[in-house]
Amino acid sequence: MKTIIKYILLCLLAVNTIKAQESKKPINLSNAEVRPYKVELTHNKTTHILFPSSIEYVDLGSQEIIASKVEVTSNVLRLKTINENSTPTNFTVITSDGKYYSFNAFYNEEPTQLSYDLTKFEQQNSKQKSEVLFKDLGSTSPSLIGLFMKAIIKKNKKELNIKSRNYGVEAILKSIYIQDGKLYFHLSINNKSNLPYQVDYVSFKIKDRRTTKRTTVQESGLTPVKIYRENMELASKEKQDNVFVLNQFTLLDKQVLVVKINERNGVRNQVLKIKSSDLQKVKQLNEIRF
Repeated sequence: MKTIIKYILLCLLAVNTIKAQESKKPINLSNAEVRPYKVELTHNKTTHILFPSSIEYVDLGSQEIIASKVEVTSNVLRLKTINENSTPTNFTVITSDGKYYSFNAFYNEEPTQLSYDLTKFEQQNSKQKSEVLFKDLGSTSPSLIGLFMKAIIKKNKKELNIKSRNYGVEAILKSIYIQDGKLYFHLSINNKSNLPYQVDYVSFKIKDRRTTKRTTVQESGLTPVKIYRENMELASKEKQDNVFVLNQFTLLDKQVLVVKINERNGVRNQVLKIKSSDLQKVKQLNEIRF
């Protein structure tokens, strides 16, 4: 009996030793590979790549190629080689929606293609791109935040009715939602005038409500971490909705959040004032159906 028990113990010890040795083996990451795109570059012509979202980060694998964003856009990257017969290399791009793109670049004196539209490619292919998380957005992925913003606009539910009217333009704060420490402000602009209306910028500032002319106004600015529509240009009689995502904050009874919408090259500015009681009406995003 003792011999059998010793045999069993030896077997268990051998199994544990084998498992321990196997656990020390390196992990095969082949299944985690990010499959790269193939791009041909040359030195006497410029290659352009159009991305679905704004470019946030570019890393080149070699000094033999140069790359830069096109100044008038935020989502077009231009590339070329410095010399002839450059050696193959790679580069990486991360966009504002959190997508991670990998490219293998090869030299070709006469590339078969000089322009690549990844927007069109991703619409035609169901291939899921790898995604990164931005520190400003917390644990919620950029694509999920994008879905939240789209859902808010699609739902178009008016929880609040804070308005500003000026020169035939009306701005309304329709609702405020919260998710993962982020506040989503649903803003709608209605251009009822015959003149086009272009938004220069939208600012968010916390100010003291009770101030006199002799009192210095105490204010602090808030910067959105994500905006659904970066540019707002409204034609005559057009209406547009937008969502601004800010880090969670609270207001004292004596404070007010001032949202200012400035017209580019114009004076038809709009001002919305959100009180602490309005902020208490914030809704959970899980109340919206996707």
